[in-house]
Amino acid sequence: MRNETLADDVLRTIARANRWANLSARLEIPGAQLRLLALIEEYEPARITALAAADHSSQPGTTAQVNRLVQAGFVERLADGSDGRAVPVRLTESGRVVLARARQARAAILAPALEGFTTAEREELRRGMAILERLMAFTDPDTVTGVFAVSPSYGVTV
Repeated sequence: MRNETLADDVLRTIARANRWANLSARLEIPGAQLRLLALIEEYEPARITALAAADHSSQPGTTAQVNRLVQAGFVERLADGSDGRAVPVRLTESGRVVLARARQARAAILAPALEGFTTAEREELRRGMAILERLMAFTDPDTVTGVFAVSPSYGVTV
């Protein structure tokens, strides 16, 4: 199997699992806002420009989403001592709680399906997860010089 075929299979399967979990779970806030909370958690303190680039979104669209999250009390703005124009953001405790609850709700959707697997199959899946984690190290901006300004999202999960 060619690497491009395997890469496409991996990405499509992950995207399908994410869509299914998001549609099946009862989420408190829209998926786009949860995805943004997850990005903020990953990059905090995060600048709007970095969040927009990571989510392949426009800066005005990301700013509008961040404003909604600030109004809801899930995100707070910070002062940037090195650049007075920049306004980094980070999660509030409420933002961490809503993100954790969303992750729990999504996991609760998938967990029953795992019951149908044997212990050996679940162990194989755990080994596969370790391989996926190694693969995702590629998206770390510190390990990929000159390719990405920020980590690409490929449909960031929450």
